[in-house]
Amino acid sequence: MTSSTSPTSAPLRVRSIPAGHDYVRHAVGLATGGPPDPAGIVVLADPLLDPAEPSRWWPHPALEAADRPEVLDGADLVHVHFGYEHRSPAQVAEFVAAVRRRGLPLVVTVHDLTNPHEADPAAHLDRTGHLVRGADAVVTLTTGAADEIRRRWGVDSRVIPHPRLTEPYRLSRLDQRAPRPPERRTVGVVLGSLRAGVAAEGLLPQLADALPAGADLVVMVRSDALAAAHAPGHARHEAALALDTLAERPDVEVRSHDLLTDDELCRALAGFDALVLPHRHGTHSGWLELCRDLGLPPVIPRVGYLVEQWGSPAGSYDPADPTVTELRRGLSTALGGPPVPARAADAEDGAVAAAHAALYRAARAAVASRRGVDSDHVFPRD
Repeated sequence: MTSSTSPTSAPLRVRSIPAGHDYVRHAVGLATGGPPDPAGIVVLADPLLDPAEPSRWWPHPALEAADRPEVLDGADLVHVHFGYEHRSPAQVAEFVAAVRRRGLPLVVTVHDLTNPHEADPAAHLDRTGHLVRGADAVVTLTTGAADEIRRRWGVDSRVIPHPRLTEPYRLSRLDQRAPRPPERRTVGVVLGSLRAGVAAEGLLPQLADALPAGADLVVMVRSDALAAAHAPGHARHEAALALDTLAERPDVEVRSHDLLTDDELCRALAGFDALVLPHRHGTHSGWLELCRDLGLPPVIPRVGYLVEQWGSPAGSYDPADPTVTELRRGLSTALGGPPVPARAADAEDGAVAAAHAALYRAARAAVASRRGVDSDHVFPRD
């Protein structure tokens, strides 16, 4: 029996891991949990894990498909982005096998070959390798990362650039901010929760010494993480001591804060004239896209493919040896260079979402072809 609905017009329901993230909302489609977008894609909402924290999607239940196959019910395709670092490599391999048993296409976006939050990259590479080798389609954000994926696992990737992260209403609010005094410029660094991949003690003293005349340094750090790091024997105790010393300088502010909302974070970043990314390692960075959204020039650590991701002239430095000379040069480029090119956010969203829609339908058709079944009937519509 032949379906009256063509494969290209039937809505395709995507179990995105996760769905509730700004990257996914812009890259795959804004209609998360709603009707199909114009390309016919429905991104299923993340399961509700905690009514008291409805936006929390981690740890994502769909990654437990090997033991709980029902978590994939209602999906026509599975797309893994991130959030699988709590699973062992063996568990990730079992997840891939479970998706295959269901006959569902698997799409994987490789955001990180080196997890920026883990000190040892080996386990993350092992997990990611299972996903890449088992995927029907692989996406990454830069040509450099695609080349590395091919070298490591012999798998070709589709390069789809990172879309914006900031919503238009947030940018319109920031356009109304009060102007800053022209005689002072502010360089920002965001340390977050002082995770393993965030530099502090090796970078910040050098950065403070590299400040040009008339510039201040603001270091943002979570207050709970800083308090914990002050305990002797804590893994980031040296970072806490370095921050104490820096706070004594008149041109440095150590700004401790609670967890910020997206609006609060963007407002804080909008108060900077340049942002120094403190990554010790990593592959790509959402912080760069926030800089692009906000017109904020970054100083980029030369790790992974961050410089390629930015794609415009920018200051950079070697995080393994952040010298005053190199940081001063990077700050000069950021503070004295041309403005950050404005992004065509809506056009980017449309192009990226269309690329994902085409990729999904091609993956679905490939799985159907392997099974010798018309693609309208591979996945039960419930």
